[in-house]
Amino acid sequence: MSATIFKNQEYCRAEVPDFDFDAHFTVLSATMYFSGANFNGVEKGSITSASLKPVSSLMKRCIPGSIVTFDDVKVKGPDNEIRTIAGPRYKLY
Repeated sequence: MSATIFKNQEYCRAEVPDFDFDAHFTVLSATMYFSGANFNGVEKGSITSASLKPVSSLMKRCIPGSIVTFDDVKVKGPDNEIRTIAGPRYKLY
């Protein structure tokens, strides 16, 4: 993903690859790890909704070569069940 596009995101969404049904999942929380270019080691942030505002200061530091990993992503499905899903990892260019 382009660093510019990533830095302009305000919200995240849950996507399930190869899922043929139109089911809406709401992001409840996630832990995010920032590393690579412009980061000394790994820096951690967290969100408690789909809003990326709590990690905006970390996002602003992202440049090509930065790596962003979403972990422990909790979502609520259309059946109101809360699940933990695998989060994506992006190496920004």
